[in-house]
Amino acid sequence: MNTLSGSIALLMLLGSVRCQGVDPTPVPVHALAQVTGGELRLFSGEDVQLRCSVPEDPLSSWRYQWFLNGVLTSSAEVYHLKNAHVLQTGSYTCQGEKDLKEWPYLISSLQSDLLNVHVDGGWVLLQAPTEPLIIEEVLTMTCRVRDDPLLVEVNFYKGDVKIRTQKKKDLVFPSATLDDQGTYWCKATWLQDFKYQSAQSLKFSVIVLDKLSSPVLTIDDGEVNPVKGSTVVLRCSTQLNTREKGHTIEYYYMNNATLLGPSSSKDTHTIQRVEDDDTGVYTCKARVRVLNLERWSNELKLKVEPSY
Repeated sequence: MNTLSGSIALLMLLGSVRCQGVDPTPVPVHALAQVTGGELRLFSGEDVQLRCSVPEDPLSSWRYQWFLNGVLTSSAEVYHLKNAHVLQTGSYTCQGEKDLKEWPYLISSLQSDLLNVHVDGGWVLLQAPTEPLIIEEVLTMTCRVRDDPLLVEVNFYKGDVKIRTQKKKDLVFPSATLDDQGTYWCKATWLQDFKYQSAQSLKFSVIVLDKLSSPVLTIDDGEVNPVKGSTVVLRCSTQLNTREKGHTIEYYYMNNATLLGPSSSKDTHTIQRVEDDDTGVYTCKARVRVLNLERWSNELKLKVEPSY
């Protein structure tokens, strides 16, 4: 059998497998990018170490690739930025790939979430949580000065307002609130070579999330004036933000404050063949019973139009 005939036979075999409904391709899994040394916000000349893994399939022999702003920059499980420079600032993601014994013989994981690395070439750097906080968690911000000299004064700002003057470099909020979300920066004064030096950091945004966001009630097709006899799907969109997994959100739907049936674990409520009495003001409530949390949505006015 010549090479061409062999190739045709292989393609026919693969086509036969697909036609029989057999798909040997594994379900895609996500890569995970983590910081295993240093900080995501660092001075130039310092080090940070990033590690890639595939936690959903840890026993396989994965190979890894790192991308900076979407461009391949390294092929390694651990990516070590030694003596980092400003041009290495950017968004890092990683991806795994492994060989298979069957078609398609090679598979890639889904890319990881972003790790945003900021390499600062200045004198003062504000280090703060790079991931969103959840209310009641501790919020710590650190105003660092290159080479750690003796600090004389540190000023912290939120927006254009000075919120604290102190000698310590750390500012701690023991229990963060939604009001603590915002843009922060700091200004430091220090003593070096018997001279006073002063500089300020770049601004940095701190995000604080509610445990359960206020729901947004919408209609799936966006039509708030449905024709009589049509189907309307209400959607109650919310977000549960907790470090623990497995909590269930209960949804309640109301028309003119009248409950439309029992609670549901679905974020949609369908009204089949709407009638005139379905006209009204709709709201929904999201509730997490075990956490004693509940939030109400906006009001949505729905008017059923006659069919002609």
